[in-house]
Amino acid sequence: MGCPGIGWLTAIRLVLEWGEDLNRFNTGKQFSGYLGLTASEYSIGKTIRRGHITAQSRHFVRAWLIQCAWVAIRKDPVLLNKFNNVWKNTGSKKKVIVAVARKMSVRLWHLNVNDEDYELGLIEEQPVAA
Repeated sequence: MGCPGIGWLTAIRLVLEWGEDLNRFNTGKQFSGYLGLTASEYSIGKTIRRGHITAQSRHFVRAWLIQCAWVAIRKDPVLLNKFNNVWKNTGSKKKVIVAVARKMSVRLWHLNVNDEDYELGLIEEQPVAA
């Protein structure tokens, strides 16, 4: 519940849906795939085509996370930065908010697995190429 955008009711819903222990997922990427927040892929040979998000999880769980992402971008500079970066590349608010919800889900997985508290405003620095 310490994550911005997630209130007590949503926190209860998510814990009931996912369970308390997310260690069954090795990475945050696997967890976001479980939630259906990753793009589907249609690849033939060397051609890679990515499509809509997969429908792996229950649709209302994705809907909760997306609604929480709209609130979270107003409170967390990291998620707002993600929103702005994807917005520049795509121009689609739907794609942007799904990307933010995916980042938020990976952060929630990380916090749950490592038993840490959410910290606002920690913007990841990009490594400088030599």
